[in-house]
Amino acid sequence: MSSDTVPRSRIRAAVDALAGLARRALDHPATRGVVLKSLVGAVALLTLVPLLFLLWTSVWTGYPGQFDASFTLGNVVAVYLQGAYDVPRLLAHSLFVAVGMTLVAMSLGLTFAWLFVRTNLPTKGAMELVILSPYAVPGYISAIMYITAYGPENGLVSTFLADTVGVGMPINIYGPVGITLVVGINGVTAFYLFTVPALQNMDPALEEVSRVHGAGVLQTLRSVSFPLILPAILSGALVTVLRGLGEFSVVEILGVREGFEVYATAIWAAVRQQAPPEYGQSAALALSLLLVTGVLMWYYRRLTSRTQDYMTVTGRGYQPKRWDLGKWRWPVAGVLWTVLLVLWIVPLLVMVGVSLHSTWLGQFDPSSLTLAHYAEVVTSQRLQGSFSNSAVVAVSGATLGTVLVVGLAYYTQRTSYRFRAAVEFLSLTPLAIPGIILGTSVLFTVLWVGKLHQLVNFYGTLAVIVVGSVVVFIPFSSRIAIGNIVQIHSDLEESARVFGASWAAQMRDIFLPLFKNTTAIIWFYLLVHVVQLLTIPIMTYTSDTRVIPVDIFDIYYQQANLELVSAVSTIFIGLMLSLLLVFRLFGVTFYDLNSR
Repeated sequence: MSSDTVPRSRIRAAVDALAGLARRALDHPATRGVVLKSLVGAVALLTLVPLLFLLWTSVWTGYPGQFDASFTLGNVVAVYLQGAYDVPRLLAHSLFVAVGMTLVAMSLGLTFAWLFVRTNLPTKGAMELVILSPYAVPGYISAIMYITAYGPENGLVSTFLADTVGVGMPINIYGPVGITLVVGINGVTAFYLFTVPALQNMDPALEEVSRVHGAGVLQTLRSVSFPLILPAILSGALVTVLRGLGEFSVVEILGVREGFEVYATAIWAAVRQQAPPEYGQSAALALSLLLVTGVLMWYYRRLTSRTQDYMTVTGRGYQPKRWDLGKWRWPVAGVLWTVLLVLWIVPLLVMVGVSLHSTWLGQFDPSSLTLAHYAEVVTSQRLQGSFSNSAVVAVSGATLGTVLVVGLAYYTQRTSYRFRAAVEFLSLTPLAIPGIILGTSVLFTVLWVGKLHQLVNFYGTLAVIVVGSVVVFIPFSSRIAIGNIVQIHSDLEESARVFGASWAAQMRDIFLPLFKNTTAIIWFYLLVHVVQLLTIPIMTYTSDTRVIPVDIFDIYYQQANLELVSAVSTIFIGLMLSLLLVFRLFGVTFYDLNSR
C-alpha cells in the first residue's frame, strides 16, 4: 500500500460521511419548511427592506448609516413646502411621459397583435421578429439610435430632408413629445406580448355573432374584441404606465439639452451629481411617486377583480378563425413595414454606420470610415472590465433570481402554508417601485447596513448590483414560474409521497425534472434583462463595479462621443442578438414566455 493510500481513503470516507449527513438532512420532514420559508423570507427582505430604509432616510437628519443623527420632517418640508424641487412640474412631466408612452405602446402593440393573430396578414412572421428584436436593445441605446437617425443637427434622416427637400423633422426628439415617442416605441414589444395570448384564447364565435348581426370591423373591435381582452390591455397599460413614471435613461439622454426633467432624473441628480449628495431630500421626493404608483396598483386590482366577466374560454373546442383582409392584405402589410422601417430598422442601421465613422457629420462619408472605435472598445481595459462585470452580474443575477422565484412559486402553488396569497402579492410589489427609486433604496440599504459591521458592508461590490437587479425582475419572472407550475399535476408528487419518498426525493426525481424547461426559460429571461439594466447600476456602482450600461451612458453623457458610444452599443446589441439566437437554437423563445 502506498503512503498516500490511507489519506486518500480517509478523505473519501469523510466525503461520503458528509454526503450521508446532507442526504439525511434533506430527507428530514422539516426540510421543506426550512428551505421554502428561507427562500420566501429572502424575497420578503429583498422587496421590503429597501423601502424601509428609503422611508428612514427621508426622515433622517444625517446620511444613510449615520446613526448619531435624529428624526426630522425637514426633508419633507424642504421638498414639498419650501420649493427645494419643483414637484408639480416633475409630476406633470412624469405623467406626460407615462401616459404618452402608454398611448404609443398600446396603439402600436395592440394593432400588431390583432393583425397577427386574427387576420391573414402576409409576412407577419418576419414582422414579429422585428417587433421582438427590441428585447436586445435597451432604452438608452434606443435613444442613441434615434439621435443618430433623427437628431436635428447630425441625424442622417434629418440632414437628408434638410438638404434635399428643405424641411426639418416634424418632431424634435429632444423635446417632451419626441422623448415620449421614443419611450413609447420602446414599450411596444412588451404591450404586444401582453395582448397576444389573450387574443389567441378569445372565442372567435363572439366576433362572428357580431358580424352576422351587421356590425362592421371597427364596431366589432370596439364592442366585442377589445372589451373581452380588457384584463390583458389593463395589465399592459398598468405596467407601461409604471415603467413610464420611472423612466430614466431615455429622458436623461434626450431631455438634458432642453432641461426636461422627471422624477427619476431629479432623484438621480440629487444623489449622484450633488456635492454633498442630497440623500434625505431625494428619499422624500421619491415617496410621492411611490404613492402615485401604489394608487395605480390598487385601482388596477379593483378594476379587474371580477375576472368572471372576461372568461370566454370554455370546455368546448373551437378553432380561431382569421379575418380575411381581402384586397387590403398587401397594402396593410406595406404600411406596417414602413412603420417598422422608420421606427426600428433605420435607426439601428444608422447607428451602426455612425460607429464606423471617425467623425460623424450627419451623412455617410466613405473617406471617414474606420474601425478605430471598435479597436478602442476591444483594447480599453476599462471597457473590458465593464464587459466582465456585466457577465458576472448577469449570470449571478439570473441564477439567484431563478432559485428565488422557483421557490416562491412552489411555496404559493404547492403548499398549504398560511399567508400564501400575501407572499404572492409581495412578489408583485416591485412593480409599484420605479427602477431609479429602487436603485436609490438599495443604495440606502447598503449604506445603512454597512455601518453595522464590516462583514455586512457590501458597498462597492457587484453583489449590490446583482441583488438590486434581481428585485427589479421578481414580478415578471415569478409570473412565468407561477403560470407554468400549475400545469404540473400534483398527483405525481402525491404518489411518490404515498410510496415513502421524502420531499427532497420528490423534488429531485419528479418536480425539478418536469419543471426544468420553465426553469431554463426563467434563467434565460433574467440573463437577458439583467445585463441590460441601467437604473440599479447607475445608482450603486463604484469605479470597480462599472458595467456596460453605465459606460454607454457615461460615454455619451460626459464625453459626448457619439461615434464611440455607437460602437459600444453595436457590440452590445450584437452580443445580445447572438445570445438570443443561441436561446432559439435551444428552443427558448421569449414569445413563449407570455403565452405558455
